[in-house]
Amino acid sequence: MEKNFSNCPHCASVGKMKLIRPAIHGPLVSRSDGRTFHLYLEECGVHRRSSEPQSEPEIYALFRYDLDPCCVKSESTLVIIHDAGDDETRTLAKLEEAADLLAELLERAEVPRRLYKLRSGRLSPETSSFIPGMSCVPAIVRSA
Repeated sequence: MEKNFSNCPHCASVGKMKLIRPAIHGPLVSRSDGRTFHLYLEECGVHRRSSEPQSEPEIYALFRYDLDPCCVKSESTLVIIHDAGDDETRTLAKLEEAADLLAELLERAEVPRRLYKLRSGRLSPETSSFIPGMSCVPAIVRSA
C-alpha cells in the first residue's frame, strides 16, 4: 500500500498522470495499491457543537476515490471522526486511520458507502445524509 503520495501510482499504472494535492483546509492523505484504486482526502473541516461548548470537536473528512474493478470513477465518501481532539498530531492520526480503513474496503473491491462515522477504530456506516450544524471552521492540520 502506498501512502501520502503526490503523483498517483494507480493512475501511472494505466499511463495517466494525476497530481494529488493536500486537502482544502487539511493535509495530504492518500492511499493506493498502485493498480486498482486510489483514495485521497479532498477536504476536511472541524465542527464544535454550539450547544455543548466543552465537547470535543468532530472532523468532517471528505475522501475521493476511483475503484477500477467496480468501474467507479471520482466518487466520494464522508467520514465523521469523533474524539478527534484539539491536538494536530492526534487529528492527523485520525485522518490517517480513516484513510487506512477506507483503503481496506477498496483493496477488497468494495464500494464504500457515502457516509461513515469513525469511532473506536471502526468505520460505522450511517444511513442519514443530514449533518447537523455543518457550520465548520477549517481544520488547521497541515502535513509536514
